[in-house]
Amino acid sequence: MNIGTKIKNLREDKHLSQSELAFELGVSQGTLHNIESGNSKKVDFLLMDKVCQFFDKDFEYFLETKIVNNITENNGQVSCEDFTINNNFPDNFLEEFKKLVEQNQANEKIIEDLKEKLNTND
Repeated sequence: MNIGTKIKNLREDKHLSQSELAFELGVSQGTLHNIESGNSKKVDFLLMDKVCQFFDKDFEYFLETKIVNNITENNGQVSCEDFTINNNFPDNFLEEFKKLVEQNQANEKIIEDLKEKLNTND
């Protein structure tokens, strides 16, 4: 199952139209249609991040095979099967981005805990 089909299945599971999901992701309905139908073979890295966050899925969920990093140089793309994801970021971007996401999740947990404590003290 390709990335577009997985996005479509997740969208349908949430009972969303293409227009509704496209709005949530900040893309046109036509762009989403092309991804879901397999007409678009390239998906922007930031768009995939939005998709992962919206559906609460890890990036690897959308891949048919595990990512094997045998790349010695970042040439701007990550290819998987018949799908290419544009990556115009520095070589260590993914590691740094993952650290920021984990830090943000930890901060959100702390904020929620503090809000809960404030609400119980009222």
